[in-house]
Amino acid sequence: MKLTRRLSAIESFIPQNSILADIGCDHAYLACDAVQKGIVVKAYACDVKQGPLNAALSTINENNLQNKVIPVLSDGLQNVPEDANVCVIAGMGVETMKMILSHEKIKQFHTIILQPNSDADEMRKWAYEHDLNLTDESIVQEGHFYFILKYVNEPAAYLSEKEMKFGKYCTHLNDYKNYWNFRKERLGAIVSQMEQSAKKQELAELLDQINEQLASL
Repeated sequence: MKLTRRLSAIESFIPQNSILADIGCDHAYLACDAVQKGIVVKAYACDVKQGPLNAALSTINENNLQNKVIPVLSDGLQNVPEDANVCVIAGMGVETMKMILSHEKIKQFHTIILQPNSDADEMRKWAYEHDLNLTDESIVQEGHFYFILKYVNEPAAYLSEKEMKFGKYCTHLNDYKNYWNFRKERLGAIVSQMEQSAKKQELAELLDQINEQLASL
């Protein structure tokens, strides 16, 4: 089974010999591949809808993983079995991810891997304020740019406002520089066409911050 770059980056953050809960599992590719590679001893492919679970079951059956990857109908973390200790929440908006992470069952996971579809800065800020400790990050370009954030369920180490906005652990990656150059070009085009306003000033300040960040790489 060949994973996409995005799923491979997520998989690289899963601790060895863990029990995975993949929330919003789609076809269960990540869960099945992690079991096949011996990264996890068992995985739960979780989704709120039966359709994706049917697709997951097909992948499970095709790879003869019926006793290792278990489909679970669950609204977020609600029905995730208690032995799962690593959680992946990927391919969702930040507001949906916040709701999932706010469930009391989040306490059972020692590692939480997040891949928001956008607004990674907002996700970092929320997680920091809710005492999740950011320990690693990655970014991949696969049509869009995706940040992958790895958290440990322990008191959060200090993150500056700059680190929450721009990230801390993936500034050395080529896709990181490509992402901020992409943002710079788009934002520059928008600012140049705006009439003078408080909003234009706000975006111009963000553009200056992006230029400073790129200059520091």
